[in-house]
Amino acid sequence: MANPITWFEIIGPDASALHRFYRDVFGWKLTPPVKEMGNYSMVEDHEPGIGGGIGEGPTRVSVYLESPDPQRYLDKALASGARLLMPLTAVTPDTTIAMFADPAGNTVGLLKANPRPAARRAAPKRAARPRAKKKPAKRTRTTTAKRVKRTTKRTKRR
Repeated sequence: MANPITWFEIIGPDASALHRFYRDVFGWKLTPPVKEMGNYSMVEDHEPGIGGGIGEGPTRVSVYLESPDPQRYLDKALASGARLLMPLTAVTPDTTIAMFADPAGNTVGLLKANPRPAARRAAPKRAARPRAKKKPAKRTRTTTAKRVKRTTKRTKRR
């Protein structure tokens, strides 16, 4: 899927109540809230689902689409009837986001994470290759003359 959904946010006027609700009902583990970011907590151990966060602010649920060029998609969305909620902004040294309201009023974010951490995937299991069977050593006949010669050499060494 081009530009997949890679993040979500659940925002409301009481972040602590939202944290408690999602922790108690769904068993979500959350990072400690960051007061400077609206008591924002991120969901820990979300695999195999997408990552997300819960914070304080005007009530909304948002999804974020990952894009290599968020400004290009923001411009396209605005030209197609979206309303700008937040221009392209660096929220961390590695992440930029922009937000808009689609024609129905839904909040949608565009996200570019640099560098995007690789998804943790289990290494594909490989079928064991059968080992090549060792061929038995060729046995050659030892003639009586060779045995006598070897025996003679051994006795001379002693």
